[in-house]
Amino acid sequence: MSLALTDPMNSQPAAMKSMGKETMLTWGFLLWIAFPITGWLAFWRGTNVLSRHLFGSVLEVAGNSGPGASGSAKAADHIAVGAELLVFALLLLGVLIILNILHGRRVSVREVLFTAALALLPFVGLSLYFSMLSFVDLKSPEAGEALGHLTMFVTLLALSSFFLLLFSSITRVIGFSRKAGFWLVPGSLIVVFVLFTWITKLTGEISQKGGKSGATVPLHVDVCWNGSSHPRSPK
Repeated sequence: MSLALTDPMNSQPAAMKSMGKETMLTWGFLLWIAFPITGWLAFWRGTNVLSRHLFGSVLEVAGNSGPGASGSAKAADHIAVGAELLVFALLLLGVLIILNILHGRRVSVREVLFTAALALLPFVGLSLYFSMLSFVDLKSPEAGEALGHLTMFVTLLALSSFFLLLFSSITRVIGFSRKAGFWLVPGSLIVVFVLFTWITKLTGEISQKGGKSGATVPLHVDVCWNGSSHPRSPK
């Protein structure tokens, strides 16, 4: 595991081979499930890091009052954020599994799970960073400016690491060439985000329709020949 963390760009195949099947599956699942858990933790602390700093408004949910308002969101918002993060992790894993099938299934599903978990690991660290940042109370404007530069560096580091690790997953683990990986990385992310946006919009519409079940039924109005109208009870 230490080899996979210290040199994830080149040593993933060797690290997975030395870990064994059961250990690799265990670590892969734990690191993979840590992505939605730590993302929800950051949202609970009021930062909603993956929504406001990385994915724009894709993960934005109603009722989120922004940084510094931990515990102010409703329970439904916490469930929605956790479910959306889990859907994103599942879509990324599914895309890598499909690429592995298209390339002849050269690696097992547990290896794909492990490399997908490593690709999501920078976001886990970023979520923990923002969770700890919510406890910091800075009174000096100079310290706040320095912390803003540090936050920008950490965010850019997480983003670049995610792209590089995804490139390594496609080339070093699944086995595509570097030329193919140059096009497959953005193509895979486009597929993930399009499906993710479609699923979240669909579930949002279903939840909104379910909330309207208790709405009042309007009365039908019959118009007479002289233009006057009178209410009529619905059939």
